[in-house]
Amino acid sequence: MNERAADHSQELWQGVLATAVDPIVLIDEAGIILQANAATAKVLGHDPEFLKGQNVSVLMPEPYRSRHDDYIGRYLTTHEARIIGIGREVEALHADGRLIPVALAVSATETPMGRLFTGIVHDLTERKRIEQMLRDSNDTLEHRVQQRTAELEASMAELARSNRDLEQFAYIASHDLQGPLRNVRQGLELLDEHLREIAGDIFDDEADTLRHHVLDSVERMDELIKGLLSYSRVERTGASVDTRVDLASLVDDVIDELTFQTEGISIQVSPMPYVSGDRVQLRQVLSNLIQNAIKYRSEERPLEIKVAAMPEGGSWRISVTDNGIGVPPDQQPKVFDLFRRGHVGYPGTGLGLAICQRIVERHGGTIQVNSDGINGSQFSFTLKGARP
Repeated sequence: MNERAADHSQELWQGVLATAVDPIVLIDEAGIILQANAATAKVLGHDPEFLKGQNVSVLMPEPYRSRHDDYIGRYLTTHEARIIGIGREVEALHADGRLIPVALAVSATETPMGRLFTGIVHDLTERKRIEQMLRDSNDTLEHRVQQRTAELEASMAELARSNRDLEQFAYIASHDLQGPLRNVRQGLELLDEHLREIAGDIFDDEADTLRHHVLDSVERMDELIKGLLSYSRVERTGASVDTRVDLASLVDDVIDELTFQTEGISIQVSPMPYVSGDRVQLRQVLSNLIQNAIKYRSEERPLEIKVAAMPEGGSWRISVTDNGIGVPPDQQPKVFDLFRRGHVGYPGTGLGLAICQRIVERHGGTIQVNSDGINGSQFSFTLKGARP
């Protein structure tokens, strides 16, 4: 019965050896190979029959080959395991001289024949190839990211420089044009008075109309220059955007300032929060938006304006809603562009909303418009809530 069980165990062991996909090598205390399975030939190129009786170091490259017997001797003496029962990644020597990356697991077993060691060798060639591909891909990707980042940083620096140059140009041009334009206006007014004195009744309606056209053009140019100055000064002269601002008080001030324009207009103001910002610039935003609502009122219904505030995360969304003529949907994407005017036939420079956007963005917020193009508009922007 014992012999039969032993034979059965031997058959099982031989079956495991024959079907295992990884090389399995059995050695004794002297490091001599007692048995090797068929996978050894497939992975390491050695005939299992050839390996029997060979020192297991035949499967190892230098310097491990020369030192292997010392490793076994040291283990048998000290029982200090470096691989046995632990496993590690090493390189095995193929029969053709190639080095193969492998995961080596070694276990020790006490037998009547003495202590035997079983080594299982798992080929890591494919895994290492994939790992190298991943490293190469990561290196390539990292290089591309660094290159793209450098390009973006260069583009941002160039854009910042261009913006500074544009602001400087707008500021200088606007500032320097104010003097000559003022002289033109004064000269026209003096010329008008002089012509009236010397021409008298000859100064007909056509001449008067021409005079008005010229003066109106000068006034429009003056408004445009002031608008450009205001736009260029948003970053130049703005105060801290971290100041605590009472929006309720600010909205009241704006409405009081526009008293003569708001006669007969219904303006509703919901409770307003405290926000962080530049009071002067926020006043300009609210004033521009309310004046826009007044300018683009509908002749078909009394104008109603609602100023409201809604919490949005840690910020506030401030909105100015009216029931005026609205903003056509096709114009909404560009409504905040410089010199963009929503409707032909209405006075203005096309700078008001661009200034609003610039101020809001300086405060770290966003501004948007919602309108069906018929029943009024809602302009809203976000501001950070004030710190307690």
